[in-house]
Amino acid sequence: MLDSVTHSTFLPNTSFCDPLMSWTDLFSNEEYYPAFEHQTDADSNCLKTSGTKSQDCHSHSRTSLQSSHLWEFVRDLLLSPEENCGILEWEDREQGIFRVVKSEALAKMWGQRKKNDRMTYEKLSRALRYYYKTGILERVDRRLVYKFGKNAHGWQEDKL
Repeated sequence: MLDSVTHSTFLPNTSFCDPLMSWTDLFSNEEYYPAFEHQTDADSNCLKTSGTKSQDCHSHSRTSLQSSHLWEFVRDLLLSPEENCGILEWEDREQGIFRVVKSEALAKMWGQRKKNDRMTYEKLSRALRYYYKTGILERVDRRLVYKFGKNAHGWQEDKL
């Protein structure tokens, strides 16, 4: 909206602003700027299928590759070999240890999913390392090798 505003169209439309009005007052005024509720693709899919938004709705099929978190995307790729294309492979399935075989292909696939054509493996691996702090991934002292941690779910065969 602001991209198309020019100086000549902006000034006449500012007459509703009180000179002492703060920016937060201005942009939180719903008369001029109605509230916008952020809605993700997953939320809209949930609304289409069930008609109501529910907690159950976010337990999408593990192999849909529609997850919004990187670790879930990686998990889903590991669980769907037909979509994996040899990008990731299990090293020890029972322990949750996996290896990135084609690092740039993984970065490109994640970038397409997030609509970011500048995604590189360097950026993706940094994001993966942040999961160490939350316990979703655990450190493995080998290059391109990761392990699901205690807070990751949906990857264990016996719990699928």
